[in-house]
Amino acid sequence: MKLTRAVLAAAAVVGCWATPARADDASHEKAVASFQEGRKYIDAGSCDAAITKLRESLSFEPSVGARLSLAECQEPNDPLGAWRVLKDAASLAYVNHDERLTVAETRAAALERRLSTIRVNIPTALMEQPGFELRVDGELVDRFHYRSGVLAVKPGKHVVEATAPLRHWSEQVASELGAATQVNVRLERDACAAPVAPIAPVAAPVVVTMEPPGGARRTLGLALAGVGVAGLASGVVFGILTLNKRSKIDDLCGGSAASCNAPAGSVDPERESAKTTASLSTASFLAGGLALVGGGLLYFTAPSASGAANVRVAPRVATNGGAVGVEGSW
Repeated sequence: MKLTRAVLAAAAVVGCWATPARADDASHEKAVASFQEGRKYIDAGSCDAAITKLRESLSFEPSVGARLSLAECQEPNDPLGAWRVLKDAASLAYVNHDERLTVAETRAAALERRLSTIRVNIPTALMEQPGFELRVDGELVDRFHYRSGVLAVKPGKHVVEATAPLRHWSEQVASELGAATQVNVRLERDACAAPVAPIAPVAAPVVVTMEPPGGARRTLGLALAGVGVAGLASGVVFGILTLNKRSKIDDLCGGSAASCNAPAGSVDPERESAKTTASLSTASFLAGGLALVGGGLLYFTAPSASGAANVRVAPRVATNGGAVGVEGSW
């Protein structure tokens, strides 16, 4: 019963994803009013009051201008915070085809000379791999940020980590103010993943006589059904992961992804990750279901008449791999 409930819960989220609602006119007007007040405080030399108003503006509506003004106030005392705000502004400008993209990127690049940075070298093929994620000290990095190859961090030791389905890589680095630390991302197969054993060459095929008749077919059916059960279990796991990620997105959005209040682009990495796990869950359910049905057909349609079942197992080895052929009568 518990497994059935988990399967239904996981299946309910596969292929379904709500998009954030656009800000209504009232929210837009509030955002503009708060932004204008923030600019007045900046002109009057009161950045503390301006920061409060600019953040209030961003809570109503994502804005490139509010982020650029917020970074202007943060640059003197918090250059790292200003860099992050400028990168968010650049990300939003890129999505909206806003001409202020160049301004945001230029100002962020100027700040990098004052900060400790990590230059992350990621092969393009690896970066585009479904499910790829990059984290620094356990915090997920926005895809737009690591595409530029430069991540600003606090001085000190950090752990850079990259993951993809069944693959993982991590490295500890030390960063200093005004210096850039280089890291090369290369994913390796997880230690917990089952290794692929090489196929040893065999000179001649092996003929096995099996009793009773139909026994080999039933055995093959049971094995295939076992694969199906494993596939369904994998679908449940990826489905639960999707549910957890969706819950996290709701939290980041202020309670609901349907009316997200988070800065534009800030939850995109979590959305990409959730879509990947949802796709994996769907594929696992389909493959597992087909394997389970096929195994059942083999098992329940196995003949029971008297006679011997001959199975011929013929290994085939080539320079680029090998295979095992199974043929005979049941």
